[in-house]
Amino acid sequence: MGAEDAYSMKKIRVAFIKFGGLAAGGTEKYLQTLACHLSKDEFEVDYYYTDGAPLIGNSWKHPDTDPARQKYMENSGATLIKVACAARDDRLGPPYEWVNTDFWTLFDETKYDIVQTGRSGYREFPFDRMDKSLFVDSIHAQGAQGIEKRSNIAKTVLLSEAHVGRWIQNGGDPSKIVIIPPLVEMPNISTTSTTKEEHNIAPDMFVYGMHQGNRDDIFSPLPLEAYSFIESDETMFVMLGGSRQYRTQAARLGLKNIRFLDFTGDAEKIHDFLGALDVFAHGRHDGEVCSAAIIEALFHGKPVISHTAQNMGHAHQIERCGFMAHDVTQYATYMKYLFKNPSAYGILSQRAQEKYNSVYSLDVCVKRYTNLYQELLSNGA
Repeated sequence: MGAEDAYSMKKIRVAFIKFGGLAAGGTEKYLQTLACHLSKDEFEVDYYYTDGAPLIGNSWKHPDTDPARQKYMENSGATLIKVACAARDDRLGPPYEWVNTDFWTLFDETKYDIVQTGRSGYREFPFDRMDKSLFVDSIHAQGAQGIEKRSNIAKTVLLSEAHVGRWIQNGGDPSKIVIIPPLVEMPNISTTSTTKEEHNIAPDMFVYGMHQGNRDDIFSPLPLEAYSFIESDETMFVMLGGSRQYRTQAARLGLKNIRFLDFTGDAEKIHDFLGALDVFAHGRHDGEVCSAAIIEALFHGKPVISHTAQNMGHAHQIERCGFMAHDVTQYATYMKYLFKNPSAYGILSQRAQEKYNSVYSLDVCVKRYTNLYQELLSNGA
């Protein structure tokens, strides 16, 4: 066996490091999903995490370790390494040092080929003290606090084309950018949706809808206002979760065929809901760099309607499998068009499924990471 063959059989050693790393937040779940789905035949994965310690000088509380996410990780084949951390010091801004931590006792950067992060791009503890490591940074913000530039940041993973533009505008290095969409894990779906039956919605109703967190700051009035123009005895709008402002708006508009379902984080319930929709009628005040909810809708083959907003990553997501509206009239026109044109609806539905399979499926995204790691090491990065 030659030296090259021996190297090709050697497992790549990857360390994941995250403050509050077993929480159920978006960035944390992203890293957990990647760590779990890397092939254990090709990779040795250690996942370093702290619990959600207090933030000194910051009233916001980071979510704590979620028991379900911890169990998920324990069943994955990745090695969990709990790091002590009494607090995080936020008083002076970055790098937000960990207080009374044993991280440096547990971690030896010479053991790993790659360190995988999930962060915002500014200088951050403990990465700011790791000069021997080769970093792959997954970025989940726009770098508004300043972008750290270091020679050992090999690649910067961004979530969409729109994310790239904002990142470069804020000073990011374009030569290091790789686009890999959010890692969204889908449950096994073996039964027909029961949402219509459970909520007394006629089987032949044409259903528009969306799901969203219970957040007032992202409320968008466009979907329901547009629906008010086209509502009929044959249509229904169903909202899972979302701000209370949607209910207030629906009452003001006098909507009759509308259902509001309580927010849930249960993936199977969310996907049962999505299975009952005909169109995913997306709305969000500030837009999205790359929407996990839209990815879920594409998985179900649902055409998507959305509207222009500050962060336009979702425009790329629904290109050729949905419509972007510039105002409420255009939004309503697209709603009616999909209802009245079964042939066009069928084409967009097929394209939605195809886009999910080719761009957004978890297998595709994990394979991109696998190729990225292998290319970095084979090129001697």
